[in-house]
Amino acid sequence: MEIEFRVCPESVRQAKRIFVERGELPALPLATPILHSWKRCREHHVAAERLLPPEEGVVETLILEQARQSVEEWLRLARPVLEGVFGGFDTSRSVLIVADTQGLIVEAVGNSSFLERAQRVHLARGAIWHEGVRGTNAVGTAIAEGAPVEVLGPEHYLSCNEFLACTAAPIFDGTGRLVAVLDVSCDWHDHHPHTRALVDTAVRLIENHAIVARHRGLRIHLHRDAHALGSFVDDAIVCVDDDGRVVAANSAARRLFSLRHEELGAVPLERLFRRAAPVPRGDEPVLLYDPQGNPLYARFEGRRARVVIRRADPAPANDALAELDTGDEALRRVIAQARRVLDKDIPILLRGESGVGKELFAQALHRSSPRRDKPFVAVNCAALPEALIEAELFGYAPGAYTGARREGSLGRIREAHGGTLFLDEIGDMPLALQGRLLRVLETKEVVPLGGKPVRVEFALIAATHRDLPAEVEAGRFRADLYYRLAGLTLTLPPLRERSDLPVLVERILRACAPDRDLRLAPEVAAAFAAHSWPGNVRELAQALRVAAALVDEEEMVIGWEALPEGLAAALKQRTSMSPSLPQGQEETLELATLSRAAIERALVASRGNRTAAARRLGISRATLYRKLREMGSTPAQAAG
Repeated sequence: MEIEFRVCPESVRQAKRIFVERGELPALPLATPILHSWKRCREHHVAAERLLPPEEGVVETLILEQARQSVEEWLRLARPVLEGVFGGFDTSRSVLIVADTQGLIVEAVGNSSFLERAQRVHLARGAIWHEGVRGTNAVGTAIAEGAPVEVLGPEHYLSCNEFLACTAAPIFDGTGRLVAVLDVSCDWHDHHPHTRALVDTAVRLIENHAIVARHRGLRIHLHRDAHALGSFVDDAIVCVDDDGRVVAANSAARRLFSLRHEELGAVPLERLFRRAAPVPRGDEPVLLYDPQGNPLYARFEGRRARVVIRRADPAPANDALAELDTGDEALRRVIAQARRVLDKDIPILLRGESGVGKELFAQALHRSSPRRDKPFVAVNCAALPEALIEAELFGYAPGAYTGARREGSLGRIREAHGGTLFLDEIGDMPLALQGRLLRVLETKEVVPLGGKPVRVEFALIAATHRDLPAEVEAGRFRADLYYRLAGLTLTLPPLRERSDLPVLVERILRACAPDRDLRLAPEVAAAFAAHSWPGNVRELAQALRVAAALVDEEEMVIGWEALPEGLAAALKQRTSMSPSLPQGQEETLELATLSRAAIERALVASRGNRTAAARRLGISRATLYRKLREMGSTPAQAAG
């Protein structure tokens, strides 16, 4: 079978040669993981032209057996899955591989003639395929990227591996910990375009079987489509202990609820849904709503725990944009512009640094629009594995490929029909798929894989932290798609430039601990005002959630000891922890102790800019005005 390369193989080979010699990244539309891997290989001085001697990167039998024992449980779970998924797949000219977390191949099964050829480059049991040893390759690069990877022909960093086409995906346990890697490798002339879908399906099945086998307590299977619930391969699965805390979740659930590895075991189940209600009985699907008010269908399995979940009606119709207005003038102007296009069928492009709240703003736009009762479908183009993004966005017809669900899949675009489609990190969408998305936007039709055109209608919001005009200039983003997306471009200000930090702190603390009147100690408030907040609102919210949890029950003031260790160290370094705070930060004392001199110094340092002066003082602009009136000065006099 003739393989369809992303780029002409000889062009890739020449680009790689130039990169190895000069370090110049090619302008070719290569997959992002490939470019990342090439850079890592060059930084670690991996020799692209070398032919590995037989003993290099091959472990002794004892080490191999120890590694095999460490993944024995996963091998046992994988065997029936691989037989089921790849049963109808022609494996006569390929090899199925399972490797451990270091890239050591512990199992390799396939056709003997190809195995002999693979053995020449040590693609066999006992060989380490970490990037540091073998350069860019599907096993090692999937480990490094933490995501599925396909490496075709000359995309391999080592010349001796260029005859291969390899597709690999990492296998994670229910806490998000990497446990193994599944790979299918073959001669690149024999590569099948559906291999990556099969590998992904197999990995999801292995992960789901493992989570069911390991957790006998309450399990909740979730899906946005009631008819698809129970398909198992596509279910989001959450496992709950007797105390009602989420202790494990498969990859789909971790993406759905943005669950991080370190949160599992501490997150109460009720945080995942709206409003509390007892766990239902019976096997019928139950309609729930996620924190954004989007419907989810659930089925409950395993031991019934004494926990509560949240069931709710969709979020009430209110002015969600008004809730985002906490007094910052720049953000207020953005909100005012957004209101004017809510019902005008104008696409919106949100720009801003990571963590400024682009998805939160998009949700507010949706909830303030006439479409508030329809779905809000968010797709993170950077988080989706490149091998899956096409099926995730556009869906596929029943039986579109081996291993696909019998009933097919709607795809995220069709799920958004009538509502709002939010494409986060649109700047990271692969170039090849940008053309398909453009056609959907122009024709208002989506064509599922193996299916017929289907009419769709939705409001479109996209977001990115990248400079898209620069990406267009560099050839990494289509100009026609950019102009289609950028109906109205709104830039959300970074936290360091906002004047509403004290209001945000108060609001977040109230949400974290509604029954307590928590506030920051003066020296902590001073440090917060001076901090640059590289993680923006996301960093602030995370820090305050931790602080609210760690501060003693009888305490109402958050001091250094309640802050996350890394943030506390950075803040203390900034302030140097001297007895008298440096000029410009001593002004950030409690409101009652603010002196005329402190306010005047802040105004002078801010060159009369009252918004900036209020930020330096750690107070709102309205509070600054009130203090000036109490002092007998008008803002203009004080600034003059």
